[in-house]
Amino acid sequence: MSDLAEQHRSESMTAARPADFPEYHSPPPDPMPLLHKWIEEAAELGVREPLALALATVDATGQPSSRTVVVGAVTNVGLVIATHSTSRKAHDLRSNERASGLLYWRETSQQLQFEGRMIALDEASSDRLWEKRPVFTHAMTVASEQSATLADPAELRSRAAQLATGAPLPRPARYTAYEFVISAIEFWANGTDRLHERLRYTRTPASAGWSWNRLQP
Repeated sequence: MSDLAEQHRSESMTAARPADFPEYHSPPPDPMPLLHKWIEEAAELGVREPLALALATVDATGQPSSRTVVVGAVTNVGLVIATHSTSRKAHDLRSNERASGLLYWRETSQQLQFEGRMIALDEASSDRLWEKRPVFTHAMTVASEQSATLADPAELRSRAAQLATGAPLPRPARYTAYEFVISAIEFWANGTDRLHERLRYTRTPASAGWSWNRLQP
């Protein structure tokens, strides 16, 4: 074990304040309002990027891949993100729509783990998500074909600069919104005595409502 690993091996999800999780003792029947509450409180408590989601997908051969994406909206059934149809995750999702995700907040000793299906949304939903993006991001997003091989960085940068007029640009057709429809969600709060509070909800099928269990740390 490296010196750095040895130094930090007993540090796990530490934070300046203990996580406040009364719902662990009295779980609500539906986890979605609790999800909204946790995200809102994370922002209020100074979590730097409360909507930075580590998203894992699997391709047709079973090869997993992961990346961090920004959640654009939180709905009553899941999380909305956007990506290019040329991206690796979009290719994965065309053959296997199942995914998992993680929101990790070091500042508050909390994490949220998700399982479910990624469903491509309609053009209007993609437009709404595009319109929420800062205008300064439009030019590079239009110029780039995400995850395609990059032969000449300077040429791509020049193409983006030509598009950057300061005005909003139309959404490129390859920019697609997806909804991560949640079928399982785990709320995790750090326990100072190592008895971390884990509350897991599952829904199978979606119409049957939610069931929950507490899990050992």
